[in-house]
Amino acid sequence: MLTAQLGRQAAQDVYQQRAARLPQATPAQIFTAVQTDGLFRDSSLEIADHHAAGGSTTYVYPFDYVPAEDPHAPGCHPLRRTALSLQHLRGLPRQPILAGAGHTEHALGQESASAVAEFVTAGTASGWLPYAPATAARIRHFG
Repeated sequence: MLTAQLGRQAAQDVYQQRAARLPQATPAQIFTAVQTDGLFRDSSLEIADHHAAGGSTTYVYPFDYVPAEDPHAPGCHPLRRTALSLQHLRGLPRQPILAGAGHTEHALGQESASAVAEFVTAGTASGWLPYAPATAARIRHFG
């Protein structure tokens, strides 16, 4: 399926890169991680590149959290990531998707929500440089 999407060589390269980062993952988990990155990360960066190239101040952050109980998982499910951030940002009660979340998860949610809230109210966030296309150092990572 990756070959049909990317071509033979690119599919092999992408698969091998992801397999090296997730040594315990099954082929299905590797495929899922590649698809998730394409849908969420890559598409978001394309939008950020376009926005920044137009002269607009742009901020980018991925939620890189990987649960400690499963360090070989492709990553925290996007809905769980969103719930962690939104719970603190909006002061929501604990959500079912966060059942079993520990102090580390809640602290990470608080950190990301605080940065987003600061950005929303002030237009900037402490220690968070505006994004510039192809400048990975300007992407703030949570996790």
